Amino acid sequence: MKNYSLNRLLVLTASAGFGFLLLDTTIEHWSILTKDVIACVPLAFCLIATIVGILTFILWKEKWIRALQILLLASFLVAGTGVYFHIHEDDDEKVTTETQAATKEKEKDKPLLAPLAFGGVAVVGLMGTARKWKSEVI
Repeated sequence: MKNYSLNRLLVLTASAGFGFLLLDTTIEHWSILTKDVIACVPLAFCLIATIVGILTFILWKEKWIRALQILLLASFLVAGTGVYFHIHEDDDEKVTTETQAATKEKEKDKPLLAPLAFGGVAVVGLMGTARKWKSEVI
């Protein structure tokens, strides 16, 4: 690992982060994948980001770095959308004690901050693709 720059190692770390998010999201969304198609979006995004991140780490060419940066910026949209869907409730429900108990159970099923992990991984990747630090010659 001494042969690689800090930039490349941060990109590798971000790629591993997306790989772990792929595993975690698959486990957490497994029960709703057939019910709700939107639950497949973070899985597809993590798979694409992991592959592009690894290719960027290996090849380290300008076009791969730019492609990864676009994906990392899109990661913030995925995070925001995930937070929205995790806090979104059906407006048709009437508020009763039974629905309040069901809402508390839903909150356990849908952690509010879990989608923000996409943004955290994106920050690490964006630091790795930034030109601020002295990097390898492309």
